[in-house]
Amino acid sequence: MLPEKYAVFNVRGGKAYVRKDRVKQLRSVDAVVFDCDGVLIDIRDSYNKAISKAAAYILEGLTGHAFPESLTFDEIIFLFRKSGGFNNDWDTVYGILMFTLSNLPRENREKLQKRMEMYGRQPNAFERFSSIREAARKEPVPEVLTNEFFDGLTVRLREFTELLDASGMDSVDKNLVEAPGVSGDFLDFYNSLKRFLHCPEEVGQSIIATVFEELFCGGELFQETYGAELRFNTGQGMIENERLIIRPETLDRLTSVLGKANLGIASGSRLGSAEYVLGDLLERFSPTALVFLETMEENESLQTSVEGLKVNLKKPHPFSLLKAAETFGDFNFALYVGDSMEDAIMVREANDLGKRFLFAGVYRYSGLEDVVLQGFLESGCDLIVPSVNELPVTLETIRREKS
Repeated sequence: MLPEKYAVFNVRGGKAYVRKDRVKQLRSVDAVVFDCDGVLIDIRDSYNKAISKAAAYILEGLTGHAFPESLTFDEIIFLFRKSGGFNNDWDTVYGILMFTLSNLPRENREKLQKRMEMYGRQPNAFERFSSIREAARKEPVPEVLTNEFFDGLTVRLREFTELLDASGMDSVDKNLVEAPGVSGDFLDFYNSLKRFLHCPEEVGQSIIATVFEELFCGGELFQETYGAELRFNTGQGMIENERLIIRPETLDRLTSVLGKANLGIASGSRLGSAEYVLGDLLERFSPTALVFLETMEENESLQTSVEGLKVNLKKPHPFSLLKAAETFGDFNFALYVGDSMEDAIMVREANDLGKRFLFAGVYRYSGLEDVVLQGFLESGCDLIVPSVNELPVTLETIRREKS
């Protein structure tokens, strides 16, 4: 979708882009559902840093060698999310780890596999990881892990993200184990690594999930959410770096037009972390139109127990959007506001079911504004605004202008 297909006008935070063939539908919007992270809350110094720190921490523990956090900078993380299958940041850490460790020299993989087989039977993530970390520290530092190795690894990791798709972790596995020339020894190593990390299990069992959540939450929120004390992290959580994007006056203006009953949230984050930052602002949304990760997990468990097959209802699956919007009644069009292509895919899949959703992409708080904006334009998003705070004036302008 080329820029000439859009009407463009200036707003406080930059430029707003309106698809000319969607104006009629946008004028009829009578409900709005928001993503949370990157839309209502600025997560640039929280989730992304937690991904980088978790990956570097686990890599050092498994190999005995320090890995730079810069191995996974914002562009790499963006490219994972751009594929549409990495709304859950645990999955991004998984992709980084599996690719990096798979690219170790064969001798280093063999040593790591022996250590994993020796210590992999311990069910507790902290005990399992601590045991292998102590063993790795006693080994000589691998001479091959030089600055040149890391520079080349970053280049290859960027190229690897181009192979990924909306299946997320499955696409990581497919592109690593089905690559030309993969040996039986490598498959044994890969499967040992998955078992050791306990993917994709939950906090307490999974090394990835436990390390990430401790680094992100910090002590108080981790205790509230998971009922456990920190064991990997001794500092404050990355969530302390989060800041509000949404302003109270933005919600006031939207409520005056749409009403509180027609404002919802459909997010892949946990309710506790959203409450921690949004505070009383969460009361500005319809309580029956709030869908967070807990709701998805509950329904996944229910469907799995009934159907006997493991079900994944996380984005880009449209479950959260449909669930949030079902309390709006007979709406004309509901606008979903998101910050990633995964959100755009979710809206498209909801519309494939015969629903009436439009997508508004926000780009200002992505960390890669120009790249995200260009991606939204090329994919033909219905509406693009710098941030959620420019949404009311943009919708008001669309409703007012007749040409």
